[in-house]
Amino acid sequence: MTAAPGTAAPKTAATIMTREVVYVAEGDDVQVVAKRLLESGHHSLPVLDQDGRVVGMIGERDLIDAHRQIHLPTVLSLLDSVIPISGWREYEEELRKATAVTALQLATPKPEVAHLGDSVESLADRILKRNLHALPVVDDGGHLLGIVSRSDILRALIQGS
Repeated sequence: MTAAPGTAAPKTAATIMTREVVYVAEGDDVQVVAKRLLESGHHSLPVLDQDGRVVGMIGERDLIDAHRQIHLPTVLSLLDSVIPISGWREYEEELRKATAVTALQLATPKPEVAHLGDSVESLADRILKRNLHALPVVDDGGHLLGIVSRSDILRALIQGS
């Protein structure tokens, strides 16, 4: 798509993304992940399989959750049955994170991703609605091409006004 003469081309993921992405491999130890995350200064990192496809996102919250105490769900015992009152899903998620050994086990699976043609406005909307720090930009096969962070979006919005 070409912009009309005298107007700027619409900004997309392709034009604002960071192409050199700090990432972790799916088999990386959780301690390696924590170190890479802290050293990078990013809030979240994509998790890649051996073919370079994005299989998860891992963030500061995931690492903090992995070190928290697990809270047992509240249950009601009635006639030899255990009836959860609330919290089974939260308990399962806490248990998954607390027992994770690798990046893939700790990461949020099937993360939200962006594609090259996604507009800055749609990227901003998705990041804000889902409270994300970044969106990995992938090709049709799910291979990592870049990443769009909140900072990238803010920079594009400020430069566009």
